[in-house]
Amino acid sequence: MGILMESVEKYFMSEGWEASRVGSDAALRVGVSTKNARWQCVANVDEEDGVVFFHSICPLKAAADARGRIAEFLMRLNRVIFLGHFVMDFDSGEIRFETYLIAREGYVNREAMGACVDANIAAMDKHIGDIARVISTGIAPAEAVAQALTGVPVDGAYRYN
Repeated sequence: MGILMESVEKYFMSEGWEASRVGSDAALRVGVSTKNARWQCVANVDEEDGVVFFHSICPLKAAADARGRIAEFLMRLNRVIFLGHFVMDFDSGEIRFETYLIAREGYVNREAMGACVDANIAAMDKHIGDIARVISTGIAPAEAVAQALTGVPVDGAYRYN
């Protein structure tokens, strides 16, 4: 295990999170529970490049027939998210939110890791209901983004492009 992974692991321990290794020494898994949902997160560490990737794995998967709509929704939503982005695996329908940080000195400090993790979890928590609506209804992706941004249904006069 490298120094960067050790610093990530220490962050989770200092925050009281139970982190478990995934497959190799390069990933940790933690569980998250918010007011809106429960899901798993994975921290992947690239020791060589000094990068920590943090993924929230959405507990909902897009069915094959909904993947085009959810992909459009996520791409439109990504245009207005400044820290992190949504991604989807087109083969499985798995949706993730990804943030990352660069650890130039080979380790992460608590504040930087906390900001990365908090922004990630907040974004998934904020938009998980929107994702569910797009997956389970026929709502147009542009309309769903407009509703997500304004909190009100679109009456047809305005659409987010």
